[in-house]
Amino acid sequence: MRAAFQRLLLVASLIGAAFAAAPAFAAKNEIGRACDSAEHCLPQNQLRYYEVLRQAIGQHWRPPDSAAADSVCTLELDQAAGGAVNAVRAIEPCGLDAAARDSLLAAVRAASPLPYQGYQQVFKPRLRLAVHVPEPDEREGRVKRWWRQVRER
Repeated sequence: MRAAFQRLLLVASLIGAAFAAAPAFAAKNEIGRACDSAEHCLPQNQLRYYEVLRQAIGQHWRPPDSAAADSVCTLELDQAAGGAVNAVRAIEPCGLDAAARDSLLAAVRAASPLPYQGYQQVFKPRLRLAVHVPEPDEREGRVKRWWRQVRER
């Protein structure tokens, strides 16, 4: 009788463990399906870090008029602890012409050291960062009113 009871407890614990793991497995699969790029799968604090990096680079980048507002270029950054940029390169395909690409790479170097304080936990010495060409209004320092409202939400 005691052996039967122990087997029953073992089976119940195995079933309970399977049900406990099922939601995590399903959530992992849902995340995998929802991710269309590596950046969209990152935790919230790492996404915030990427946004801070984009802002730091954007403060130094004045794209030429030849850069279309919907263009995107992915950069590969090698940085030291503390945010100093050791190397930066554009990953192909980059949606920028040569002049805009060169100005973006120069802006990254000018922004060095990139923000580091407060982001030590999510810091990576090598990372890829997608940078979008700002809208014409943003290039001049003005943000469209509707866009400002969307950002504030």
